Amino acid sequence: MLIYSRTKNRNKLLSVLLSVFLLVYSNLLWAAKDARFYLNQASQFYNEGDYEQAEQAFARLIKMQVKLHNDFYYFYGKTLYHNGHYSQAEQYLGKFLKSADSDNKYYSDARYLQTKSSKNKQHQVSRKTMPEVSAKPLKLSLIPDMVKIPADSFIMGSNHGSPDQKPPHKITINKGFAIGKYEVTFAQYDAYAGETGQDLPDDNGWGRGNRPVINVSMYDAQAYAQWLSKKTGRKFRLPTEAEWEYVARTGIKGQLGFNDIIGQGDANCDGCRYFWESAQTVEVGSYDPNKYGIYDIFGNVWEWTCSLYTRRYDGKEQYCADDDELEGKTVVVRGGSWDSADRILRAYVRLNNFPTYTSNQVGFRLVEDIADK
Repeated sequence: MLIYSRTKNRNKLLSVLLSVFLLVYSNLLWAAKDARFYLNQASQFYNEGDYEQAEQAFARLIKMQVKLHNDFYYFYGKTLYHNGHYSQAEQYLGKFLKSADSDNKYYSDARYLQTKSSKNKQHQVSRKTMPEVSAKPLKLSLIPDMVKIPADSFIMGSNHGSPDQKPPHKITINKGFAIGKYEVTFAQYDAYAGETGQDLPDDNGWGRGNRPVINVSMYDAQAYAQWLSKKTGRKFRLPTEAEWEYVARTGIKGQLGFNDIIGQGDANCDGCRYFWESAQTVEVGSYDPNKYGIYDIFGNVWEWTCSLYTRRYDGKEQYCADDDELEGKTVVVRGGSWDSADRILRAYVRLNNFPTYTSNQVGFRLVEDIADK
């Protein structure tokens, strides 16, 4: 009877411990699920510019006491700053700066905001009653900013990957040109559509403004370039495939060859964007540029070129296809998008679509022919 009683008590204890473990484990799972929910909410509200709602979602995550990436505190501090809560903004920006390295993408902006918060905290006002104070927001002209690219030679293509990337071959860019510093934005394209009566492309509910224009065909992009050329007296067009790769070869990391890897924070793609960002486009210029100062050459949206696609390089990569060549054929898009795996973001990777194709993953940037001096 004594042995039976001890066994019964031991089993009862094990049962209680198991119940406690399951309860704790269940609570942890629910906590993780709740944290992900509020993180997604915060990301969505922040991207939409709804800082009041974003602040509430951020605050819930703080109260949950879950483990958070250090960059989270930068975005929470910036949100508090936008809402005029300067004392709290200074606190959380300081927490970010304490752990962040000086080469962190957000380090200089965090210091700037912390200084502004410190100066403004004695005059606490709500965001609704104060002028918009931004951390040096990107203000783009309706005419795209262009960057001059010098003439030179480079090796195009690769022996790695699919057959259409072969063979590696020398390309000489005989004449300098200018290329868009950013992908063409909704604001820029909408100005054209409004003036010419064209339909506005769908933004998928992600927002317009400084986000790259999407859901535009190659023909749409060409029509925009022709309109802008006529309006400005300059010569805008889509880049050839060779011109695009020439600019991309400057790279975020070296030449972006077979062994180069784009990691978190290098671009907007599936596997390299920051964890708080939604799977969608982001405003142009959100990530660091390459050495020429060109933003988002990789990720965000695939970019139309004007070159006819061929299964192996045969010279067409150096020219814009004319209308007769395009009939029934496809053209090249480059650079990967917000939905592309990070391994796709290579200077030599090619994709092709019919020129009438539209997608929320495809946009464009312009090239400008410039006169020799």
